[in-house]
Amino acid sequence: MTPWTRRTALTLGLALAGFAAAPAGAQTITMWHIFGQPTETGLQNIKRWNDANPSAQIEHKFIPFGQLSQQLIKGIASGDVPDLITIDNPTTASFASQGALEDITDLVAKSTVIKADNFYKGSWGITQWKGRRWAVPGEANTLALYYNADMFRAKGLNPDAPPKTWAELIAATEKLTDKAKNVYGLGFSAIQSEEGTFQWLPFLEQSGGNLSNLTSPDAVAALTLWSDLVAKEQVSKDALIKRQFEMTSSWIGGGSAMVISGPWELQRVKDVKFDWRVAPLPVREGKNIQASALGGFVWAVPKGAKNIAGAFKVIEFMSMQPQMAIAWQGGRLPPSPNVVIDNPQFPAAYGAFKKQMEFARPRGPHPDWPQISAAIQTAIQEALTGRAKPAQALDKASKTIAPMLQKNPLGAGAAGS
Repeated sequence: MTPWTRRTALTLGLALAGFAAAPAGAQTITMWHIFGQPTETGLQNIKRWNDANPSAQIEHKFIPFGQLSQQLIKGIASGDVPDLITIDNPTTASFASQGALEDITDLVAKSTVIKADNFYKGSWGITQWKGRRWAVPGEANTLALYYNADMFRAKGLNPDAPPKTWAELIAATEKLTDKAKNVYGLGFSAIQSEEGTFQWLPFLEQSGGNLSNLTSPDAVAALTLWSDLVAKEQVSKDALIKRQFEMTSSWIGGGSAMVISGPWELQRVKDVKFDWRVAPLPVREGKNIQASALGGFVWAVPKGAKNIAGAFKVIEFMSMQPQMAIAWQGGRLPPSPNVVIDNPQFPAAYGAFKKQMEFARPRGPHPDWPQISAAIQTAIQEALTGRAKPAQALDKASKTIAPMLQKNPLGAGAAGS
């Protein structure tokens, strides 16, 4: 058992005992969350808490991911907010800057469970704004390259040597594209939503580009890579309108040989009839910059919550080894490199995604992240539809984003910084 594991195991007992001694009915912790499926590991952990704390029950409510932000803002305006909420990690600074979250800096500082060195740098960094702590990492995800090893063999490619560089990715995509069979070499999502930004930012970072200088040759190279693949019909134009889930569905159905997606797809992929594998994202040759996207949710306490102390105890409970370790069962990753998962399902895929987490960069923190992301999405759409050259599209985006970054610069280690 690692020192961190020993410490959290001890604290687990203390946290449970803290509420077990409370009078019956004395405590209720209300929660809004995004755990929509009965098998979600988040629901398993809520049950663990409730089973161990009969006098401090979590009353929880599922709110669809796309509606949660709006519900939180409405709740704050009306005074009807829960004690605890899960929010998409790049929105942390935006909510904090609007006064929508409680400042939990002092609670975190006193905690014997929640420590910076228990988390990946990106996961920890996204929870702060203006030097204060507004959230705690919950579950994480990132991106990697899924590929059909049978299609590799059929086209004379070595399935044990997936593309490691952009040049190799371009060559493999060209060879694997089979227009007669309506098979594209690669799939990704360039949809005009946060998913498109999420998928493209790793390429910007691998290129050596950044959001502060979107007009640089490196930034242009990253968008040109994507636009060329679509223009050559080696990536389907469906990428412009379909989400990650849909592009992965196409890959599962034989519509592409490779697809960029996340660990949330593993429970679907496990039943496919072909030899499938997962590899880290290829890097740009000559740069060799490892980068991936950081997704997932964070735990936060809404402004005006009635039971802040109770909510924070739940956050501590959720941040312990036993609760974090089951994230992989649901196709997500613990936001901590210290969590030990014994005999993980899909061990090769787990190794690839865990490696990607080491290089996963947060989107932000920045209070204007939704607006920054929207400008990136527009640039991607304009370049990939041919309405603008990549350089022109990024120049337009830069003019939108630059004033926001001048007012509030991105922190070191942020995606696109």
